[in-house]
Amino acid sequence: MNIVSEILDNSQTIKEITFIDSTIFKNEYLNKKKPVLIKGFAKNWRTTKHWDLDFLLKLKDDRDILLLSDNFIQNDNRYKQATFKNYIQQLKDAELSGTPIKDYLTTLNLFEYYPHLKNDVDFYFFDTHTKINDVGAWIGPANTISGFHADTANNVYTQVKGRKMFIICSPEFNKTMYQSKKHVYGAVASDVDINNFDITKHPKFKDNIFEYVILEPGDVLFVPQNWWHYVQSLDLSISISNFGYTKLEVFTLQLKERIMQSLHKRGYYKANNCFCCEKSQ
Repeated sequence: MNIVSEILDNSQTIKEITFIDSTIFKNEYLNKKKPVLIKGFAKNWRTTKHWDLDFLLKLKDDRDILLLSDNFIQNDNRYKQATFKNYIQQLKDAELSGTPIKDYLTTLNLFEYYPHLKNDVDFYFFDTHTKINDVGAWIGPANTISGFHADTANNVYTQVKGRKMFIICSPEFNKTMYQSKKHVYGAVASDVDINNFDITKHPKFKDNIFEYVILEPGDVLFVPQNWWHYVQSLDLSISISNFGYTKLEVFTLQLKERIMQSLHKRGYYKANNCFCCEKSQ
């Protein structure tokens, strides 16, 4: 049973503001772990004004990338190999022809591939308080889904093109978000798939308090660490996520994540119980 509409009908809207600076952000949202929508904050960024599929196709060089499809959090999914330019061309062709495409690109380190693009964004209000930031691009067609999960790092998420819907839930409801045993690097997954919901397996899930927002180009959303969120693209979409770590978190949280990922890749931790590795034969 798909209960997305039901959840939205019973959800509150995320708090919205139109101005932010580093002090307000730290005191009111970062320290208090409170989500907030900064409406139109990035509307004058070069990303929002100039980035589209044609812009990406004109970038010099090409890169190998990994793609996912469907709901990579709750489904039994694996990465697919591709090249950046070929994938962007596939998206463009699909958009022109109206042909559905399921594959999408997640957390691509676009600024490592194309360093000059760093000048197209400005996360000053967040980066002031962090030591390391993992900034990645999300690019894909309409209707892609990231099921409920909770990232271990704070995330400032910017919508560049298209619209995206977020449904979020406080870590106060961890128990009734039904944590999965699946390994997800830098996150915790929920067992609940709201597109195929089974109340007998998750009887108290609907009792949780949810908030939602539809991001439009130029909108910036702060998702505090450990907050659960479900994400769905409503249009062909380009987004940028900025996961930030404080100096202390670099030597605690991030180091722990990298150790666990290394153990997982070597088969010592949740081997094959993930979406990132090939299935054993």
